Amino acid sequence: MANLHVIIGEDDYLVGETVKRIVGDGQGLETIDSLNSTNEDLQLADLREADASFSTPPFLEPRKVTWWKNVHFLPQSGGKGASAAVKAGLEKFAKKLASGRLPENQHFILSGPRLLMTSIVAKTLKTAAEVVSLSSGKPWEAARAAAGRVEEAARDMNLKFERGALEAFVARVGVDARSLMSELGKMRDYLGPENHTVTAADVAEVTSQGVGVDPAPWAVTDAVGSRDIDAALMALRTFEGDGGFPVFMTTVLEKFFRQMAEQKDAQAHGREAAATEGMSPWAVKKQKGFLEKWSLLELRSAWHRFMSLREKAVSSSGSTEILVTTELVRVMRPHRRA
Repeated sequence: MANLHVIIGEDDYLVGETVKRIVGDGQGLETIDSLNSTNEDLQLADLREADASFSTPPFLEPRKVTWWKNVHFLPQSGGKGASAAVKAGLEKFAKKLASGRLPENQHFILSGPRLLMTSIVAKTLKTAAEVVSLSSGKPWEAARAAAGRVEEAARDMNLKFERGALEAFVARVGVDARSLMSELGKMRDYLGPENHTVTAADVAEVTSQGVGVDPAPWAVTDAVGSRDIDAALMALRTFEGDGGFPVFMTTVLEKFFRQMAEQKDAQAHGREAAATEGMSPWAVKKQKGFLEKWSLLELRSAWHRFMSLREKAVSSSGSTEILVTTELVRVMRPHRRA
């Protein structure tokens, strides 16, 4: 049924944008919001209201669209979701939706954050509805999808990101679409009408940290991997001043150099595929670029230096912040070759 739509996603901005394409100018829109329906009675009441709206044609009105939104009690994995009574009601209503025949000028939209696609409700709706899943799955898949949306929106604003700036932007803001669009608009205003390229420095200067998004240590490790001392020092400043900075950063860098050394060694002995198993293709490609800039001896030396510095940071009562910076500059300087 072309007029029956199911939209599943936890990002309310993306859900809203998807609904806009169906609703259009909003003429004849009726909304049933289950956001605050936290018990069985309220959920069953919403279910009855949605059923009544679906069953009532537009009559003399030119168009009718019912949007039942924020249905957080749809069947979910692990048995989570609704009570037995609500579950039974949802299954019955899903069958009614699938078997019903809406007139051309009537649409019904059901949206919620999660839906178990192997449930009776999902299987029933799939037979008749357009089902859109906005979930991205694994963290790197969510980040990649977010980067794609930002890049598309940037083109509409006549903006482009220099190499590495887009990834830095998404890592700083997070994958929440509303926040990404807001920060992108702020970036457009900051650059002005004459400038159309977003640099990593612009991201560091202008972009706000997303709610619940910790500063990304990979901003440091990416700069280190690229042997860009200036970028590495700039990224370090994001973390300096925190009482736990020396222990945290030495741990991050010790792990980074250890993994790089292991992969460099695996690469030399034809075991690269096994060493990168489980990593995203994007991360593998990026890591290969880093490895070209370091010898195995340099990586092992850096690894042991930061291992020793971490032990000193953990056991020392004095400040070791300056030692982190000093040691990082020392290991990043290219070694002179005879």
